[in-house]
Amino acid sequence: MVKEGRPRRYDLRPVSGFVSDDIAYVVAALDELSARLCDMISDLPQEALDFIPPGTTNSIAMLVVHMAWAEASWIARLADALIDPDLEALLLPGRQAAGGELPVSTYSVAELTALCHRVRHEVTMPALSVLGDIDRVVPDARRPMTVRGVLMHLIWHWTYHSGQVGLLRRQAGARYQWTFDNQLGDVPGASPH
Repeated sequence: MVKEGRPRRYDLRPVSGFVSDDIAYVVAALDELSARLCDMISDLPQEALDFIPPGTTNSIAMLVVHMAWAEASWIARLADALIDPDLEALLLPGRQAAGGELPVSTYSVAELTALCHRVRHEVTMPALSVLGDIDRVVPDARRPMTVRGVLMHLIWHWTYHSGQVGLLRRQAGARYQWTFDNQLGDVPGASPH
């Protein structure tokens, strides 16, 4: 059976309560990407979430935890903030080893969805809502970076790994039909969805 996916939405509006509209637009894009991911996994049984195809090293559950870990880690670096220790413990399996491998971990759909939402609402939104300059340079010992650079990386990261989740879903025998909304973008005069 093929699951009809959530229609892709491109009529993004800046998330309210942000100092910077530029940052608020990026958060709206991240919200769209995470909504797509959560829809893509919402109907999966545990065996599909934990399926690791022969010759590969990641499962859907492992990748979703990695995506949440990466967002929390990057945003905490931007804001020079600490992540709640309980949340950090849940995210730890998403941290890649030095060679790029993820540790084997298993989470349910409810746990994965809750983890993504918790990172967005406890880490990302509070840290980014108070930033005014998307091009502010962020001090970092590893590499020069800006808020915009980190946010663009997160959009890329969510997109890249969501594609992998889609492929793993298909390899696990669970098809997902990508769909569009009834309009592509905020078309003046068009009826809203």
